[in-house]
Amino acid sequence: MEVIDWSYLLAAGILMIGLEALVFSFFFVWLGFGFVVVAGLSYFGVFDNGVAQLATAVSIGLILVFALRKWSMKMINKTQDDTEEKIHQTGTGTIDNGMIKMGGTFWQSDDDLSEYKDGDKVEVIDIVNNKAKIAKKD
Repeated sequence: MEVIDWSYLLAAGILMIGLEALVFSFFFVWLGFGFVVVAGLSYFGVFDNGVAQLATAVSIGLILVFALRKWSMKMINKTQDDTEEKIHQTGTGTIDNGMIKMGGTFWQSDDDLSEYKDGDKVEVIDIVNNKAKIAKKD
């Protein structure tokens, strides 16, 4: 097989890198990078046949895929810290319309408030994830 012109290899590499934006698999970007590297080497006449060019491009791409795909996925999937800020506010609150009013602020609660009626006083032991935790009623 005769030598593949470097511009075709470069176009194929750029096309694969562009395809990565649609697929988002971190496979085509590294394979495309392999083709771009081989295009650069082909520009200087390093290769004497097309099979060697394709084999080198795919080899470079697969090595990069195996070496960097996990790292790439980790970098893109970084999540923000899931720890919610704890206000650590405690005190006595008043039940008002199914919410707990404490310090001029209404708080929702995951605790069962059905046994309380409006105006009842409850002891708030903590505020976590914007919800009041109340002490159990005796």
